[in-house]
Amino acid sequence: MTPLHRIEERLHALTFRQALALVAGANLFLVALALALPADGEMRGPALLSILGNFHILALHIPSAVLLVVPLFEFFERHEQATTTVRRLSVFSAAGTWAAVLCGILHAHYNGFAGDAVQLHLWGGIAASAFAGLASLLLAKEFRVRLAAQVLAIGVMGFAAHIGGELVHEEGFPFKPNKKVVAESRKEETPRVVTTSQKRDDYTQVVRPILEAHCVSCHGAKKVKGKLRMDSLEALKKGGSEGSAFVQGDLKKSPMHARISLDPKDEDFMPPKDEKPLTKEQVQAIGFWIEGKPIPDDIAKAALAANNPAKK
Repeated sequence: MTPLHRIEERLHALTFRQALALVAGANLFLVALALALPADGEMRGPALLSILGNFHILALHIPSAVLLVVPLFEFFERHEQATTTVRRLSVFSAAGTWAAVLCGILHAHYNGFAGDAVQLHLWGGIAASAFAGLASLLLAKEFRVRLAAQVLAIGVMGFAAHIGGELVHEEGFPFKPNKKVVAESRKEETPRVVTTSQKRDDYTQVVRPILEAHCVSCHGAKKVKGKLRMDSLEALKKGGSEGSAFVQGDLKKSPMHARISLDPKDEDFMPPKDEKPLTKEQVQAIGFWIEGKPIPDDIAKAALAANNPAKK
């Protein structure tokens, strides 16, 4: 007898109450773990748990895909009782979703994630695990009940996946086109007006747009890496795990300037290697601002134009 058959026999031998207790207990464990290991933006060890958390991104795709397939088998076959294939796929998707959420909790806690969207994604994932488990429990019920439970589980999973997609691919994913298409669609918009240095608020009109374009997606309200938010001047001054993001008048002691000035091959270089780096003019503009000097008009214009190439 194969291990799969043994697992099937043991699960089949459970009463409904016993199966419900198993599903409830497994997901209450996720709730307790999420509370014990909060996503607080702090990076920490041990390395093994940090690496295990990274597998969240790999572990979530297979059970999500299987969860989508199960109701297709149900709908097209329309058996009075769930088939062996449906039972196996449903149990696998429930167990796989639970494991993916477990890795996700570790990923957020040990790899420095925080923010409103991270919390929403985390608790949405736990809910998806619970509903996937519930769908597997209802396999003994009639066709309509089974199908409804599976569709509901897919809906909850879809919500959690949408939030997670926005964390990785920016707000609006998957219904937002790529940056080139967005830039081309804005060609006819009125270009940003850059006034003279003497009349311009350099932070509001130059620095903040640069940070919004390159930094806020990982250091904003929805997602906070290293406890650092960069979506307001107050947040920059407050800083994160390394203290204030900048020291007025001192570039060498300003982490935000030091990171964007490193060699792109350096592991501490920001933005991360999969993101578009700041241009020379954008780095210069931030440097002038930190030093308390007016940003020259030509540098300000070039820095802003780099945020939206279509407006050059």
